[in-house]
Amino acid sequence: MTETDVIEICRTTIVTLCIVMGPILVIMMLVGTVISVFQAVTQINEQTLSMVPKLLLTFGLSILLMPFMLGEMTEFFQREVADRIVAIGAASPGSPGAGG
Repeated sequence: MTETDVIEICRTTIVTLCIVMGPILVIMMLVGTVISVFQAVTQINEQTLSMVPKLLLTFGLSILLMPFMLGEMTEFFQREVADRIVAIGAASPGSPGAGG
């Protein structure tokens, strides 16, 4: 495995992380902004008013987006990790199952 392979795995991992967590983070940012504007307009500075909706929304979105997130992570594992493991195993001439 070369330095280029490692950099490519790291790059693909970061892209997959952004794809998987992006929808939740964007929605949470929008909800946080709406709650902050509401608190500023009404001058209600209650900490639970900002924490509880975000917590419930994070939990709900995690459950709702779970099939998408698992699909992306499974595809990443099969494409990046499993294929590289197989390639490393096929490239080693002295593997235990070589029959020699």
